[in-house]
Parts: sequence; structure tokens; C-alpha cells
Amino acid sequence: MSPQNLTNVYNQNPTLQGQYTLQQYLDLFGQGSTPTTPTPTPTPTPTPTPTPPSQGIINQNINQYQSGGGGNNPYMPNSNVNTNYKPDYDFRQFSEYGMNPSTMDVKQMDMNQNYFNAPTPSATQQFLSKAINFVPGIGTVKRGAEFLGNALKGMMPINERAILENELRGSGVFTDDIGRIAIGPGGKYNTPEGIMAGYNANQMTDKTFDKRTGNIGKSLQEKTSLTEQQINDIVNEIATTGKYSGTLTDEELGVKNLFSNLVNVNMSKFNFKNQKKKSQDIRNFREAKRIQDELAAAAAAKSKAKALAAIKRQGRADYNPNIHGPNNYGKGSDGRQSFDSGQGFGVNSTTGGPVSNRTGRGRTDYRYGGRASYFNGGIVSLRRR
Repeated sequence: MSPQNLTNVYNQNPTLQGQYTLQQYLDLFGQGSTPTTPTPTPTPTPTPTPTPPSQGIINQNINQYQSGGGGNNPYMPNSNVNTNYKPDYDFRQFSEYGMNPSTMDVKQMDMNQNYFNAPTPSATQQFLSKAINFVPGIGTVKRGAEFLGNALKGMMPINERAILENELRGSGVFTDDIGRIAIGPGGKYNTPEGIMAGYNANQMTDKTFDKRTGNIGKSLQEKTSLTEQQINDIVNEIATTGKYSGTLTDEELGVKNLFSNLVNVNMSKFNFKNQKKKSQDIRNFREAKRIQDELAAAAAAKSKAKALAAIKRQGRADYNPNIHGPNNYGKGSDGRQSFDSGQGFGVNSTTGGPVSNRTGRGRTDYRYGGRASYFNGGIVSLRRR
């Protein structure tokens, strides 16, 4: 949508005018400076005409929210967004103490039960969980669903989007049912948590934030005495520390929310990058844990076929430090990921031979390599190195 069309939308919606300045509204859609020809206000003010569907989904959503229909506008406080954060307790334990914690480590975790362990269900919750098994028909369905869930757990791909949205919720950033960042109950737009409202969290990258920073920076240079270097210094400080330590304000610069938008967009970027990295770490941990569980089950069943299937999965997986070791030796000519032997060279996942470089295509005829040494699960170790 062009800046002029966006301006028309803004001028026809009192709710938007009360929430944002025109420039802030344009910044939401990556538009630069305000169009030079504003839409004049007719005199006398005519009766508002409903916006026809042909003018775009933006108007439809705004009108829907204004009329109380659905409450799906991500730019307004919304009581329907998911605010429930579920910590990954297994990952917390692993990230702090590895897969083989010492006795002292276990004592430390026991001293911080609320952080490292899921809360024990209350007596009422335990009673209800057991009682439902005796409800005619329901108990069978419940047990069947649990069985199916466990059976599919090792087959279904890890839901990376769900992990990211959960970790964002843990940092106070909420999403709606279609994955857009949305303002939660009592929240505000011009905050680090709400400033990216409307963007799909799973599709955001550094460029998403940088484009907005660029547009806001240009406006600040046009409307204030700030130079490009001063703006860059502020952006770089926030990128390093997550905070702005200066004293400049919108009021001091003579702008409405423009400078605070710059600060909040970059504080939001800092938080997003941290949650994105944590989400990837959790994904890597879960994939490694799944393979380790498969190997343990194969060993318990004394099934060579199941063990080999788990080992093949290791090679097919993209590089994962929890599976392949701390150094990435790349993929071999067979397209399978190599492993870090822990002795200064990699191991080809097909032949078991050494890989002497980080391309995955080094020497592959090492006599004493082979999968035999990994059959017992040695290659899948989540111990921190």
C-alpha cells in the first residue's frame, strides 16, 4: 500500500489517530517520510462511510476492532493472546550442568526446585487425572491419545515455531493465533515488547528490524539535530548491551515518540536475537535427546537394526553440536554430516574414516574408525565439552 493510501486510512480512523502519530503509523509499514499533501478535513464533517472491502484488509481489521468484532487487531491490547509460558526444564538442567550432573550439581538443582523442575501437581490435579480414567469412554480415549502421542513423539518433526513463540512469551512478547506479534492485556505499542506488533515472529530477521531503524533514523535526521553517526552510536550501544544509557527524550528533541520508537525497536531486536538463539539451542537439544533415547531403547532391546537407524538419523541431521560435537567438519561427498572425534579430526558418518579438514571430505580410509565404536552410543553424548 502506498504512503498516500496509508495516510487516507489514518485520517479516516480516530482510533489510529489516538494511538499513533501519522509518521509512527507509516513506520509500521516500512514507509519513509510523511506524504507532502495531507488529506484535508471536510467541513462540515460528513457521516463516516463504511470502508468497502476493496480498500484492503488493513481497513477491515481496524474497523472490526473498532466495532468490537473479534478483537484481532495486533496493535491494540488484546486479552485473547496466549500469555502462557512453559519452561523447558530438561533444557535448563542440561544448559547448566550437562547430561551427567555431579552429586553437587544435583544438590544445586534441588536448592532451586522451581527453576530446574516442573511443579508437582496439586492433590486436586492428581485426583482429577486419575478420576478421568474411570469415566466411561473418556478413560479409553485419554489413554489412546497418550499412547498415540508417545508413538508419534519420535517421528514428528520438532516444531521450531512453537519453541520460538514460547520463548518470546517468556520474555514478555506475545503472539496471536496466526503468529503475529501482538500486544497483550494491559500492554502498550511503544515498548520493546509491543513495538513490532503486526510482524510474523517466525519470519522476522535482522533485516526486519534494520529496515524500521533506517526509516526512523532518516526521519530523526530530518526533524532533529541528531546526526547519522549519533544515531548509529545509539543503535550500536543497544545492540551490545540491550539498553540505552543516554538521556535524550522525545520531548527534548521535539518529536512525538519518534526517538523512543528508535530505542524500542532496537531493544526489541536485542531481545529477539537472544530468544531466537535460545530457541535454536532448545531445538538442537531436543533432537540430540531424541536420538540418544532411540539408542538407549535399541540397547535395551538389543536391537542392532534400531541402533543403526538412530545412527543414520545422526548423519542425516544438519550440524548440531549436541549430536556431532563442538566442531563442524561439514558434510561428506555422500551428503551426510561428519562428526567431531574429539581428537582434532572429524569422522565420516558413512565410512567411519577420519576427516582431516572442516569440509567433510578429508581422508576416509582410517583403518581403526568405523561405526563399531559408535554402536554403543558413544557418538551421541550430550555432555558439555
